Amino acid sequence: MANGASKLKLTAYEKFGNGTASSPLSGGVYTLQLNPEQIDLGFDLNNVVEGDDEPASAAGTPVSDKSKIYNRQKINLEFIVDNTGAIPNFPNGLGSMVAGISIKDSIDLLRKVTIKPTRASHRPPFVELEWGMLHLIGKVNNFSIKYTLFNSVGDPVRASVSLSLIEEVDENVISREFQSPDITRIITVKDGDTLIALCESFYDDSKYYLAVAEYNNLSTFRNLKIGSTVEFPPLKK
Repeated sequence: MANGASKLKLTAYEKFGNGTASSPLSGGVYTLQLNPEQIDLGFDLNNVVEGDDEPASAAGTPVSDKSKIYNRQKINLEFIVDNTGAIPNFPNGLGSMVAGISIKDSIDLLRKVTIKPTRASHRPPFVELEWGMLHLIGKVNNFSIKYTLFNSVGDPVRASVSLSLIEEVDENVISREFQSPDITRIITVKDGDTLIALCESFYDDSKYYLAVAEYNNLSTFRNLKIGSTVEFPPLKK
């Protein structure tokens, strides 16, 4: 969740699942020197498709209705990286805190946090953006740098950075959001299923596992028999 940070912070992660980023990248945090004056928020409306245009998987089967109507949030922002001495604090990631030296180290850190492929996945990291009540986890899909000032030896000391972040979508979380709480669901237990995890999925809360076990007359909630069926009724929350 957003932590009310006074400075906009970007954190890089190697993994994303169940709506949450995990495995933070070592040294993968970048805090803006100056907060952006403006942030543009939007939604990826191109994900919406109509009837005959319904997309299909490689096997020819229609994709889930949930994914075609869910609109990902997009954030566009611009900010300054400045080491001229005009700003009291230094850019994040500088090796030496000396005004007038190159901002290369700061830009390299920013690239690592946002677009540089990680060694583990060989893909750019998942990025968490936090600032006040603003919070989004996604992938950077646009990144540009405009160097606007140089020192006497030609090293850049000021740059304007523009980047766009598009929300990462987790199909399991979307499915939960679109499920009705007023119907009974019946599932067939497969390997790895646990009552606690299934309650978290269906009710968005794992604490209902005892009520579900009692409803299904289960002697234990710990070991579900593979191939058996379990009912998940509407429960008062």
